[in-house]
Formats: sequence, C-alpha cells, structure tokens
Amino acid sequence: MVFQGLRGSFVDLLPVTHSYRDYLRAYIAPLLGIYLFWLYSNKFLGMSVSYLSTMARDITIAGAQMNTSYYPMEGLALIVGGIILICFLLVQNEIPAALRELRKLDIQNALSECSSSIFAILCFVISYFLLTNVLELSPGSQLPFFFFGGAIVSGVLLLQNNLGEILSWNNIRSLRPRENLGALISIGSIVVFAGLTLNLSMIPAISQNISSFLSAVILLTVIYWGLRISQEGMKPDVQAKRTAALAYLMLLPFILYLLLRVLYLMHDPDPVMQNRWEVKFDFMDKVNTFKINPWPMEVVANFDSRWLFLKAAIINSVRVTLLSIVLCLILGTIVGVTRLSSNKLASTMATVYVEVFRNLPLAVLLFLIATQFGQQAPLFIDETFLFGGAVFYSNQGIWFVTVGSYPVLVMGIAVLALLRAGLRHMDRIEPRFIVTPNTPFEHLRRPFSILGWKAEALLVDISLIAAALVFIKYLVPFVSTHGGGTSAALAMALLVYALAVISKVDDDGINSLQIDDSESGLRKRFTIWIAAFSVVAGAVYSIGGLSWPEYLKDWNGDGIIDAPGSWDIAEGTGFELTPFFLAMMLGLTLFTASTVAEIVRGSIQALPRGQVEAAISLALNPF
Repeated sequence: MVFQGLRGSFVDLLPVTHSYRDYLRAYIAPLLGIYLFWLYSNKFLGMSVSYLSTMARDITIAGAQMNTSYYPMEGLALIVGGIILICFLLVQNEIPAALRELRKLDIQNALSECSSSIFAILCFVISYFLLTNVLELSPGSQLPFFFFGGAIVSGVLLLQNNLGEILSWNNIRSLRPRENLGALISIGSIVVFAGLTLNLSMIPAISQNISSFLSAVILLTVIYWGLRISQEGMKPDVQAKRTAALAYLMLLPFILYLLLRVLYLMHDPDPVMQNRWEVKFDFMDKVNTFKINPWPMEVVANFDSRWLFLKAAIINSVRVTLLSIVLCLILGTIVGVTRLSSNKLASTMATVYVEVFRNLPLAVLLFLIATQFGQQAPLFIDETFLFGGAVFYSNQGIWFVTVGSYPVLVMGIAVLALLRAGLRHMDRIEPRFIVTPNTPFEHLRRPFSILGWKAEALLVDISLIAAALVFIKYLVPFVSTHGGGTSAALAMALLVYALAVISKVDDDGINSLQIDDSESGLRKRFTIWIAAFSVVAGAVYSIGGLSWPEYLKDWNGDGIIDAPGSWDIAEGTGFELTPFFLAMMLGLTLFTASTVAEIVRGSIQALPRGQVEAAISLALNPF
C-alpha cells in the first residue's frame, strides 16, 4: 500500500501528455537537453583539465625547465583564480550598494553590504598563499580539482545567496542546522570541497575522472536550481541574482576552457604557434614608414617610433570625430526638417540624400571622397586662392587663415566666460530652500558652501573657468609633444571635479536665476554681449593678428624662383587640413548626417497633432 501511494504521488508530478508533440516537449526535449549539456560540460572540462595539468607540471632537469608549457604557480593562481573571483564579484554585484553606504560614511553598513565579496576576496588571498607557499598539490588531479571545484563551489554559494546571513555574527550564534538548511549546504559544500581536495588521491573514482565528476555536480546543480527558478517563487532581486548565478555556472566550463586555451597557446610546445600567440609589442619600437596629419602633434616618418604615431593617430581620430559630430548634427537637422517640407523638390532631394548615403558603406564613401578629391582638386602649383587669400586649396590639402596667437584667443574666450559668470551672478536670486551639506563627502562636492549661496555660486562658475584654463594649458603639451600625459590626466581630473561641483550646486537649487526678458532688458543684454565680442575680437586681432597662408616659391631668398616641386606653404602660416583628414571628416559627416536626419524627421512626426496645432495657434511655424 505504501509503495502504491508513493507511486501515485510520483505519477502526479509527471506532466500530462495528450499527443506526440506534448510527449516530445515534456520528456524527449528535456532529456536531450540534459544529455547535450553533459557532453558540453564533460568535453570542455576534460580539455581544461588536460591544459591545466600540462601547464602546472614542473619538469626541471639540471636547472633547466624542460616543459615549454610550464606556468609558475604564482601566475596560474593569479590568473585562473582572479578570473573566478571577478566572475563571482560581477554576479554578486555588491560593490554599488557598498559605495552608496560609504558616501554616507556608514562603514558598518558598507561592510555588511559587501560581506560576501569580502569573503570571496579573502578566500582568493588565502588560496593564493596556500598554493604558492604551503600546499604541494599534484598537477594531474589535485590542482585541476582545486581550481575547477572551487569555481563550482563559488557558483553554488551564489545560488544559495546566503553568505551575508552566514557571516553575520548574530546568525552565527543562533545558527540551527535543522532550521537553516541553506546555510548548512553552503558551509558543507566548502568543507566537502576542502576535504576532497586534500584527500583526492584516496578516492580513485574521482581523481581518475575529474571532468566527469565535476560535470555531474554541475548538471545536478543546474537541474535543481533551474526547476526552482522556473517556479518564480522568490523575490525579484533574489530571482535575478540566482538567474545570473545559474548562467555563470552553465557557462563555467566554456569560460575555463577559453581562458586555459589562450594560456596554453601562449606557451605552446610548437615554437611557431607560440610565436603567433605570444603577446609582445617590440614591433611598436620600430620607426614608422608613412606620413600622417601633422597637426597638432608632428611626427616624422622613418624617424619617430610607432608608439608616437599611435598617439598622434588617436589625437587625430578624436579631432575628426568631434568635428564630424558638430557638422553632422547641423547638416542632419537641416536635411531632416527639409524632408518634411511642403516643397516637393526640396523634400525629394533630402530623401534622395538620406537613401543614398545611409545605404552606402562608409568604407566605400571614404574611398570615393579620397580619390575624387585628389583628382578633382587643383594642383598645388596652380596657386588657387579664395576670399582674397584667406583660403588656399589644392590636392595636397587646404590652408585657412587663422589667428596669429592662440593663447590670446584663449584668454579672450576666458574673458567672455567671466562676463557670463558676472551676468549670472547679477541675475541670481535666493533659493526657496537652501540645502546644507552634512557629511564630509557632501562638503567635498560643495567646497564653497560656507561662504553663502550667492558667493558659492559665483565661485563655482569662476573655478570651472580656472579648471578649464588649467586643462587647456596642460593639454596643449600633451597633444603637441611626445610627453605631458601625467600632467594632462591630472588637469582633466581637476576639470571633472569642477564639473561635478557645479552639477551638485545646480542639483541643490543654488543656481536660481531671474532673467529680465523684457524688451529693454534683452536690448541691454544684447548690447553688452556685442560690445564684449567686439572688444575681445579687436584685442585678439591687434595683439596677435592673423596668420595668412604664405605661398613660398623662393625658399632660400636669393630672388630666384625655385623648381615647382619645392613650392610650399610657409611653416607656421595658416591652418592646414590634409587630404586624408578632409576625406575622413567629409565621409563621417555625410554618412552620419543621414542617420541624424532620420532621427530628426521621426522625432518631429512623433509629435501629436494637437501640439502642432497649438504651435500654429501661437503664430509659430509648425516646423
């Protein structure tokens, strides 16, 4: 009778099938999935065990290492254990919560929030010390079991999600195994793992089939927790964390295989394969053989190393990207609005532009622009000037007239920024509610709060201008010379801090402005800005002057015109854009503007009709 009752209960748990499709979905598919997962896990873990055993085996004869694939234990423990630790920390995801508590200077709660992560880091440090100084694990069985078994135990602890409770002192004192089965499983898994690792040679069934045993453990764990998670009987945050932990455990065989495969290839017994995978950058110390855009950092072909060319190339990439962003935003907005124009010709031309450039590959577009510019632009010896000598263009580049002294220009812009800060100070009104910093971190975000709301806001604006000037001062040597990286990084940190301060002041409502938008007020403000721009422009022109492109035919000054092949623009005159930079800038602008145009058009058409009619009723243009 008891057997029949148990049989009936088991049958009730089985899914009900009414057709072959239901039978296939309820029985065949899960069994096939389990079998395929077993093959996947056993295959990858088996190869990983082989790689790790080979790299950990120390064969030293007469002071010479005979195992070309050998990795010192310090390196293996640091790399493999470090990857497992990083995966654990990413899945546990306790660092953001701990940082929030640290901002409040609540160290006790911060430690409590990240107790599991601290435990994992301590386990990594202790394991590293034991492996490198105390334990002598056999490379064929104990060492693979230690690394891979430890990774599986970390997955089990993540799925249990109770390390924080176990590590709490109150829970330790009141721990009752019968009532805390999850805590018992977590602690038991660590104890069993440590015991098996130290006594693995006494259990041949496991030591000779490490990959099969660990694959079975992973499979059973995945099946059990997969069923529990599928029932969705947990809190949403716990459900999400355990789902991530389950994904980590399922991907663990592949992650370990990928890591160890790369390490093995870097120390492959085959010298050819080892050279292919060995990570070295000595080739970057050689001189570069081609020329790139000379501004702002000039590097000389066949003289400077490739590291300097890489730095110059990154700077040029940033320049062309920023310039293309500005230009494509302007062009894309115009084209997007034009597509909605009632003028049939204009809208058709805008549509054709979007369809052509959006469907044209960027590489092809850049190639077409580069080749056509070289063919269609006039030759250098044709002396083609525009706008009274302000622009010189040829197939070798374009030179523009520019200011004669950039420091004077920067100081003029700083004067205009100070004028803006002064006008904002005059328009600023007392906020309705003043937020007072309470913690040291809040005082760090608002360092001028003790001076009062009005002085604080003014000093914040001035400090941002000063930080920008410091950043420009140290950025110029970095982008124009071969050094200056540390100073530029510190200056950027100062600028970021100034931006964070002014953002905090805005968030706390200190920058409350009341602008006089009457006709007389606007006229007064307009007059102030026009006068300021005129004074600054006059000062920049009178002090530094303008640098016009100077076309030189007589380089040695002997009064005889040199050969046309030696003609050039005098160094330091005008502002040069090379054909390569122009091709990249135009290509990125034309290509990206087509996407921006579609965004603008879609955004305008997404507006409800009522808002368009309201704009028309206020005598505004619908577009």
